Amino acid sequence: MPELSDWPIPVPGRGSTLTRALKLLGPDGGAAGVFVGLLAWAGRLEAATTKARERLLEQPTRGDWGARWAILYLATGRLQPTGLKEAISWLQPAVGRQPEEPLLRLWLAIGFAQNGEVEEALREVNVALRTAPQLIELWELKGSLLLQTGRWKDALPCLDAALAGRPGSGWLWNGRGLALDGLKRPDEAARALGRAAQILPREGAVWANLGLVLQKLEQTPEALACLERALTLRPIDPTLLNNIGFSLMASGRASEAVEAYRQALARDPDSVTVMGNLAAALAKHGRPGEAAEVLESALARAPGDFTLLNNRAHLLAQAGRHEDALRLYESALERRPEDATLLANKAGSLFALERFDQALVAYRIASLVEPANRRHLWGMGVCFERLGQADAALDCYNQAVTA
Repeated sequence: MPELSDWPIPVPGRGSTLTRALKLLGPDGGAAGVFVGLLAWAGRLEAATTKARERLLEQPTRGDWGARWAILYLATGRLQPTGLKEAISWLQPAVGRQPEEPLLRLWLAIGFAQNGEVEEALREVNVALRTAPQLIELWELKGSLLLQTGRWKDALPCLDAALAGRPGSGWLWNGRGLALDGLKRPDEAARALGRAAQILPREGAVWANLGLVLQKLEQTPEALACLERALTLRPIDPTLLNNIGFSLMASGRASEAVEAYRQALARDPDSVTVMGNLAAALAKHGRPGEAAEVLESALARAPGDFTLLNNRAHLLAQAGRHEDALRLYESALERRPEDATLLANKAGSLFALERFDQALVAYRIASLVEPANRRHLWGMGVCFERLGQADAALDCYNQAVTA
């Protein structure tokens, strides 16, 4: 399956959000504090961070210098786990000393977010929004955190609030597109991502996201053009190559999809997702033996992966090895007992083995999960027919025709 690009944590690297936060730490920094502030204002974050660190080492008990260094360190984006923990440890007491200052809470929230502590970051943002609902950066950060955790419905109004104050932000339009896609509103998502691509024509992630949404709208040529443009901007991105392969498969170009997946695998040789997609493309291209080899390699890395088990079982069934296929179908069903496609595949193998009563049971369960699916209804009809129940078979066929 295609994968949307990750949503980055927005970090103010320059400008008033950074310099105002530094000023909140008080005038006690003296000439050095002024100098660090000027470096930050000029965008020389590395130099400012280094200078703040020097002062902190000279005066290790000075919490104001600790907080200055923490904010500048987070602004650089060059983060390490130990540095993140130290930054948070300096910012927490700074917030405690000035609990009503939303900018300090914003930077503490950024620290939590970069450290993977999403709920802690959201808590700080929500507190800050009570006193500063006009601060765009807070809405942007909250929207990004909600996007990262798949809370599309909650993320959308946050991103819209940020866009009201910053309508020219391509990343906000990109985020809005991701939220709308998550809400299964692909037409609106495509419009938002199209706007993002106009603003950020050199951002491969935006073109990739637009391509994936267009693929969902079955606009395959346009989708492929977007993905190929993204590839020119991010030529070594295995996720992007995987997504291009998906679009090529959707347009019936299996041989080209195989090549795209092989390139993705060369860059990320342990990706079972890419292996599964490569196997599907090889099978579609009439190369089931190679597909089976790839799936076996993938299953050795992820023996319990549902998709891999299903695809390997399907290949075995196509080769007439239905008993072997059934064992894998059963293993996959232990993980997803109500997966209708898997149940129908299992029913197909049972039918091929002339175990019509068991096949009927599997089709019945699949039909309970997907009542309007013609495949399940038709399969039930064929099973009833083989079991000599003509009236029941006819009823199923009629339901399949009208479904």
